[in-house]
Amino acid sequence: MIIDFHTHIYPEWVAAKILPAAKRKLKVAVPGTGSPEDLRRMMQAAGVAGSVLLPLAKGREDVSSLNDWVRSVSGESEELTAFGAVHPFMPDLEAELDRLATWGVKGVKMMPLLQEVYPDDPRCGLLFEALIERKMILVAHAGRDPLDRQEVFGTPDRFARTIECYPDLRLVLAHLGGLRMWDDVRRHLLSAGGNVYFDTAYVSFYMGREEMGELIRDIGQERVIFGSDYPWEEPGRAAEIIKSLGLCDAEEQAVLGKNAAKLLGIESF
Repeated sequence: MIIDFHTHIYPEWVAAKILPAAKRKLKVAVPGTGSPEDLRRMMQAAGVAGSVLLPLAKGREDVSSLNDWVRSVSGESEELTAFGAVHPFMPDLEAELDRLATWGVKGVKMMPLLQEVYPDDPRCGLLFEALIERKMILVAHAGRDPLDRQEVFGTPDRFARTIECYPDLRLVLAHLGGLRMWDDVRRHLLSAGGNVYFDTAYVSFYMGREEMGELIRDIGQERVIFGSDYPWEEPGRAAEIIKSLGLCDAEEQAVLGKNAAKLLGIESF
């Protein structure tokens, strides 16, 4: 069973705005439409049994309404598991986490680069402590993006300091710990504790398959989780890349689904 731990969907009017803009600015292909229906279609074609939806909130004020929408969409499909959007400095942070917890939401997404937040900023401590208390997962964008922005907020060294301060935080670092910063991942994050996972979203566009396989083995297959980054990547293509890395059967199964199932508490895997 394949579980895709890193997907995004958007309301139709948002997708109509941001996807064409991304094609122009980032000069990347966008194979998906960003709709729940298109995601489910690609999942079925790729043999993906379940996908985690990661909503992205840039500001502090739009978090709750975005979470309402993602929950309403995921509630229509057993294959889609909604995480929540969060901004570390939003008002009523703990109240929003409590609201998500009452819905059974198991984690939240933080976007340091988009939100311009350093993960080792002491002000983020409230979020990390609240997530630990509620036994919720944090997924965070790590590293750069296709743009060469002057400032990279979620760098591997900053996440390493965060992990040192909050070892009980269950953390998934996207893009194998730091998109386009994998030397720093090796330098700072390979010794991260067992509560830290690394997803594979979008790394194949910047990393060769041999190098990708080596980094997965260096991290440890028990800490790597499959992610496609839909709609920016086709889940089927992303899964086939994992299958082409030369991992043994047990390693491949762990990356493609077992690690995610364990983290999500899915006992029927």
